[in-house]
Amino acid sequence: MSFLFKALAGEKGQPQSATETIDKLVDRVLNSSLLEDRRSAVQGLRGLARDWRLDVGTKAMTALINVLATDRMDVEILKLALETLNILCTKQGKDDQDDLGIMFTEIYVKDPSNVTLLLDILAEVDFYVRFDTVQFLTTLLGNSSTHFQDAVLTSPMGISRLIDLLDDRREIIRNEGLLLLISLTKSNAEIQKIIAFENAFERLLSIILDEGATDGGIIVQDCLQLIQNLLHFNVSNQNLFRETSCIKQLGRLLVSKGGSLDHQSGAGDLPLTHERTEWTDQKIANVNAVLDLVRILVGSNNPNTSANQTALGASNIIVPLFQLGMAIHVPMRVRSQALLTVGDTIRGHAANQDTYAKTVITVVTRPEHAGLPSQKQPPGSPKSSLLVTVQTMLGREDFTICAAAAYTFQAYAYRNPDSQLALLSTLIPPPPDNPNAASSEAVVTPGSLLVQALLDLEESRKDSFKGWFASTALMHLLRDNHGAKEMAVSVKFEEGEEHISLLHKVMYTLLYAHREGAHLRVIVGLMSLLAMWLFDCPKAVKEFLGEGSNMQFLVEQVNQATGIDPLVQGLAAYLIGICYEFNDDSEPVFSRANVQSLVVSRIGVDVFQSRLDRLREAKAFGATHMHVVSREQAELLTSGSPPSSRAAGSDVVFDHMFVQFVKATYDGILRSITTVQPRDAASPLRTNGSTLGHGGMSGSRGQNASPNVDAAKHKAAIEALEKTVAGQSAEIHSLRDQVADLLRQLDEARTQAAQQATTMQAVIDEGAAKYTELEKEQEDLLVCLAEQDMELGELKRRLRGHGEVISDDDDEGDE
Repeated sequence: MSFLFKALAGEKGQPQSATETIDKLVDRVLNSSLLEDRRSAVQGLRGLARDWRLDVGTKAMTALINVLATDRMDVEILKLALETLNILCTKQGKDDQDDLGIMFTEIYVKDPSNVTLLLDILAEVDFYVRFDTVQFLTTLLGNSSTHFQDAVLTSPMGISRLIDLLDDRREIIRNEGLLLLISLTKSNAEIQKIIAFENAFERLLSIILDEGATDGGIIVQDCLQLIQNLLHFNVSNQNLFRETSCIKQLGRLLVSKGGSLDHQSGAGDLPLTHERTEWTDQKIANVNAVLDLVRILVGSNNPNTSANQTALGASNIIVPLFQLGMAIHVPMRVRSQALLTVGDTIRGHAANQDTYAKTVITVVTRPEHAGLPSQKQPPGSPKSSLLVTVQTMLGREDFTICAAAAYTFQAYAYRNPDSQLALLSTLIPPPPDNPNAASSEAVVTPGSLLVQALLDLEESRKDSFKGWFASTALMHLLRDNHGAKEMAVSVKFEEGEEHISLLHKVMYTLLYAHREGAHLRVIVGLMSLLAMWLFDCPKAVKEFLGEGSNMQFLVEQVNQATGIDPLVQGLAAYLIGICYEFNDDSEPVFSRANVQSLVVSRIGVDVFQSRLDRLREAKAFGATHMHVVSREQAELLTSGSPPSSRAAGSDVVFDHMFVQFVKATYDGILRSITTVQPRDAASPLRTNGSTLGHGGMSGSRGQNASPNVDAAKHKAAIEALEKTVAGQSAEIHSLRDQVADLLRQLDEARTQAAQQATTMQAVIDEGAAKYTELEKEQEDLLVCLAEQDMELGELKRRLRGHGEVISDDDDEGDE
């Protein structure tokens, strides 16, 4: 910059300092009447801005803003001023809040009219002016988003000018404007609404289709990101998106163009599952962005979910999404997201659930992923969506695919009682005289696959997730469905001449898994299934208590001090509580009174509660997700190469729905079993049916039972109550002893405190006496000193009387 200093040299030709040069340049910008001089001065300021930011910014900011307002007709000076301001406001460090760029940004956006000035400049058609303006706006937004957004809202035409950037045929400006809009719409709901009502959805979808839909580049991903920003947590924008039929166009985005040049017409479009589809990294990102957009519309906490689900179902998007999730040549990142999207789209929506259930697709299964020995169907044969979902969930696919299939199955069963019953009816094996028994193609149903995976411990030992997924799937089939639970109790299996219920087979599998040291996930899955099954189902509780070893196993788990996982102990205690709460007293040995006596006398209320508390506070109990794995975990598991193994999901032990269920019923179960109350006392945990089961069922049995049976029941109840009273009496005596001991300790503490207070008071008194004595001595010394001063003054007076000369200095020195 030495040429600038020389050009602006002083009268004697000496080079000026940078500060003096900046002062002269600013003066020329403000006061020169010639446009060429002002342009040269702004160019000089731009040259000095990088090396002398503080001086240029503090002295030239006002002048540069004035150039933007007054010299709009000259493109060159406008471009130079924008570049200089952008240099001044650009941050040098990422997180440095004291950066000069932050300071100058705050100065600029403090006056909203300065931002409005930039938005007005966007009306200029010159490429460099628009480009530099967008870049400067992006810099301001990044440094001070809140103030910038407030300033934009005050500009009458500000949002419209920003939206018009999307229509600019120069791709660089359009893309920069798109990035600016993405940053602008991240958090401000008002700006989101205004942009949406400027036909932003239609413009963005048009750009996406022009760019080739998912075959397009990064611009497609950016457009989809902006649409997501406009829809996320914004109910009014979602209504607009749905009412303007934009949801119907989402299906047009999930295609491959297949070399077609006419992107808008859709001619030559191929499904994403077509073998000619080339899955580049950008295409994967674009497809996942579309899937994320759909999932935003049907999120679980979205008040618009039901209406959006209806619109998505009418757009016929469910079947292509499911086919995409089941296509083996599609990348795992896309498949898992597609299945999760299907689950969110059908969850709790009857019409969409029916559409999904009626879907029949052709799936080509890799031999190494089949994992089902009974499957003898040739590859490529048509199968129902439910059967394919269960096979995928229980197969040997990557963990994220199995987890996504599991969530899809759970979403189908959610608030779908008829389908729950229909699927449970497939648990019963086909009769021996089944006409297909001799066929080479054995009958395979979703229910039979679930039971096979649930009871096969050998397979669970190889892959603990197989049994766990089966347990959670059956648990969701029983959820909030009393009829389904009773139907499942009636399921019997023939083993020789005996008929064994499914409930007992599950319990036997649990006992065997515990004895053989099976994976914790398998044991937790089986116990969670039993808890959901027995809850609010007296018939299932009766069947469970009919085998005495079942309750004995649970009590042993709770009582065992070492060598057992706290999660198992907590679930065992929870199962005991359920067996008490929903017990209709049809099993005399394990009546409500006897079960409560077991907890109070044999286990102990404090131990029982501690087991439940440890379960609720366990890390694994809280680390659950509605979609089995979180979005972050899924992205991490599918981004690796080679593909991640099942070990990547080692943190998954509990089902999210079951955790919420236990949290909701924990207090009631604990309070009920640890409080002595009449047998027919109402409980908030019991439905009308189960309450009648306690009262009405017992009464009807009592009318038909013999007197001996009644006497035995009453005797057992009396003995149980006597044991309870004896235990409580012993506990009362123990508590009284503890109270007496605490009172004794309190008296000792009081005596000791009194002694310490007396000692401290004596020390304080002794110190006070010493202080008084010292104070008295000090007063005596002061009196003596005063008397000596008086005598000294008298002696000086006498000396002066005898003619001695005593100077004032001596007097001052004496003083």
